Amino acid sequence: MGIRFNEVSYTYNSFSDMEASAIYKISLDIKEKDEFIALVGHTGSGKTTLAKHMNALIFPTSGYMEIFGKKIEHKRNKKIKYNDIRQNVGLVFQFPEYQLFEETVLKDVMFGPMNFHIDKEEAKELAMNAIRLVGLDESYFERNPYNLSGGEKKRVSIAGILAMDPKILVLDEPTSGLDPAGKRVLMELFLNIHETTNKTVVIITHDMDLVYEYFNRVIVMNEGEKIYEGEPEKLFRNSALIEEYLDYPNSIKVLKHLNKTLKLDLDVFKKTADDVLAEIKKAVK
Repeated sequence: MGIRFNEVSYTYNSFSDMEASAIYKISLDIKEKDEFIALVGHTGSGKTTLAKHMNALIFPTSGYMEIFGKKIEHKRNKKIKYNDIRQNVGLVFQFPEYQLFEETVLKDVMFGPMNFHIDKEEAKELAMNAIRLVGLDESYFERNPYNLSGGEKKRVSIAGILAMDPKILVLDEPTSGLDPAGKRVLMELFLNIHETTNKTVVIITHDMDLVYEYFNRVIVMNEGEKIYEGEPEKLFRNSALIEEYLDYPNSIKVLKHLNKTLKLDLDVFKKTADDVLAEIKKAVK
């Protein structure tokens, strides 16, 4: 069993003392293994609030959750070890600085395992393996994490969560601020982690190109409600939903534009640049 949302709603108090709903009656199942999920929607749609519920960082206002067999409701239950939940469901924040605070990369990545009472030598081994898994070599072990590039900081923050060996990995906008090449490097990293460990990975993103190319399941949020759940292919063929709430990937946009301006009959549902080029060449021939 992984994560189950059962009619979960969450409200917060605004500055005017009025309650506002962040998510509303969300029912959702996320398996423990083998899922690669995109969580999408406009800013303020409830994505991050939903993600924070996944490792009991916040609690439902109404409804309840089941996280690896533990029932999570509005009130904190003293019988539940919430640290166990947060070890099973690792959450990587959008801004890596929120998770970096030690003087060296190795110490920073070791912190999580040691916080779960793993002895120092084992924590060190876990940390070194996690650092290598995110594509950084031994030369980073003694470097100050605050002196790294933005992309390197993201990798270190991800390594800090991976070192705790979570069953489910949740990442909030991990590719934000990166150029297209940097985004793809990180996405290949997450896909490799998913494929080599069978871990379920949930990624919050605004990038429809990445959603279309990489993920096998997508959840769309709008104004706190889940409005779509299913395969990306079916999502992008739903023109009414896309045009009202999201946007098409660039590959589809290009082919749609060519069809419209040149009166062609191209198959617009192509995921990669190579697929787009092949479809254009076929039409030219």
